[in-house]
Amino acid sequence: MLTSVPPSPEALAEPAAVEPPVRSRLRVLDLLRFVAALGVVLFHFGETRAWGTPNAFPALSAVTMFGVYGVRLFFMISGFVILMSAWGRSTGEFAASRIARLYPAYWASVIVLGVLALAGLITDHRPTLSELLANLTMLQHGLRVRDLEVVYWTLWQELVFYVLVGCFAAIGITYRRCLGFLAGWVFLLLVAERLDVSFLKVVLVQFSAPYFIAGMALFLIYRFGGSLLPWLFVAVAWVLALVQLLGEHPAALERFGEATGSALVVGVISLIFLVMCLVAVGRLDGLDWRWFTVLGALTYPLYLFHHHIGFLLIQWLHPVLGNRVTLPVVVLAVLGVAYLVYRLVEVPLGPRLKTALARSLRADAGKA
Repeated sequence: MLTSVPPSPEALAEPAAVEPPVRSRLRVLDLLRFVAALGVVLFHFGETRAWGTPNAFPALSAVTMFGVYGVRLFFMISGFVILMSAWGRSTGEFAASRIARLYPAYWASVIVLGVLALAGLITDHRPTLSELLANLTMLQHGLRVRDLEVVYWTLWQELVFYVLVGCFAAIGITYRRCLGFLAGWVFLLLVAERLDVSFLKVVLVQFSAPYFIAGMALFLIYRFGGSLLPWLFVAVAWVLALVQLLGEHPAALERFGEATGSALVVGVISLIFLVMCLVAVGRLDGLDWRWFTVLGALTYPLYLFHHHIGFLLIQWLHPVLGNRVTLPVVVLAVLGVAYLVYRLVEVPLGPRLKTALARSLRADAGKA
C-alpha cells in the first residue's frame, strides 16, 4: 500500500518558484511611458533658455512645469516592468535583455550629440574627449564624470536598480522573497537616512527608490492579486516619495505659494500612484490599442534626444516662426528623430546585440 509522506517544514516555509504567466504586453504601460516622456519634453521646452527669456509661455508653463514628475512615473513603471522581466530568468539572461534594450539608442545619442558638440552646436558645455568616452559606457556617474546630456542622470538610477534586481535574480525570485526584498530595501533606506550613510544612499538609489519599490509591489498585485502586504509597500512608498519631494522644496511652492504648491505636488504624485494602482488591478486593461506600442517604442529615443536637438531647433526657429508656432514644430521634429532612431538603430541592432550576448553567455558550452 502506498502511503503519503507529509511535506517537510522547509517545503511549507517557502513555495517553489512560480513560473510567471505568459507575458502579454500591457499596452497601457506603453501609453503611460509616452505620456511621461512627453511631460518631460514639454517641461524642458517650456523652461529652456533657448527662447531668450524665462517667460516664453507664462500660462502654459504653470502646467508644463509638472512634467518634470514624468521621471517619477518612469521609475514606477520600471519597477513594475523590470520585476516582470526578471521573473523566471537567470541573472545573465536578465542582464543581456537590459543591455540590448538600453545601449543601442544610447550609443547613438552619445555619438550624435558628441558630433554636434564638436561642431560647436552645444547647449551649455563643450565636452572633453574623456567625458565623451566615459559617457559611452553609461557609467559616467560612477566615474564622477559630467553627463553629456542633462537627461542621462536617470540612466544611472536605472542601472543601479538593474544590478539590485540582477543580484536578486541570482538567488531566485519568488513572491515571498520579493516581500522580504522590499522590506529590506525600505529598512536600509531609513538606516541610510538616519545615519547619513552615503554608500547606502548610492547603492539603494535613494532618490528613485520609493517609485521602484511601489512599481515592484504593484507588479506583485498584478501577478498574484491584491493582498495586504504589497498594498502596504505601495502606501509606504507613497509616503516616502512625498516626504522626500516636499523636503526638496519644489518649484511649485515658489510659484503658487506654500499651501497651494504643496497641494499640487501631493496631487500630481498621488495621481501617478493612483494610475499605476489602476493598472495593477486591471481597471485600465481596456486601453489596449495597438498603436500604443508604437508610442512606447518612441519613448526612449525621444527621451534621449529631445533636449539637445530641441534646444538647437528652438534657438534657430523662434526668431523666424515665433514662439507659438515653434513649440509644436519642434515637438513634432523631435518625435520624428525618435522614430528614425527607433527604426534605424533599435530595430536592427537591439536583437543582434541580445543574440550576441546570449551566445557569449554560452561560450563555455561543451568546453567545461
